[in-house]
Amino acid sequence: MPSPPAPRTAPASERPRAAPVRALTAAEQRGDVLLAAAMLVGAIVSAGLLSVAGIYDDERAPLAYALVYAVVISAPLAVRRRWPATVAIVVCVAYFAAGSLRVPEIYAGNIAMFIALYTVGAWSADRRRAAVVRIALSVGMIVWLLVVIFIEAASTSSEGLSR
Repeated sequence: MPSPPAPRTAPASERPRAAPVRALTAAEQRGDVLLAAAMLVGAIVSAGLLSVAGIYDDERAPLAYALVYAVVISAPLAVRRRWPATVAIVVCVAYFAAGSLRVPEIYAGNIAMFIALYTVGAWSADRRRAAVVRIALSVGMIVWLLVVIFIEAASTSSEGLSR
């Protein structure tokens, strides 16, 4: 009696996407909601303190922008393990926009951005997509920093001279 044929392994292009890293527990979901709430409080306190400290002097965005920014960087963290790439993109784009608009909050935004980038690596089921997202956001950050630094260096001082 002939033996059955060996099972054929499908090429990578035909394989289904990888299953989630693992199921998210109720405790992890609660932890993410608490993390988002703590980041919101921290961002609001940071924005208030940095406004009082006079960060960005007269060029500072209104404090209302900082409150909206606090929500935009914090709320997505509540679902960071469910949609890690999307959360990282939203948080990083918000951080870049806030920095460009001179929103008086930088510390909580940094923390939220690094948490989001970590989550992409730790919780994304599609490893290739996770790498692409992290590389794209890192390159985007470098380009954004260079542009902001160039604009600051090329802007004129109160004496009419470039820096």
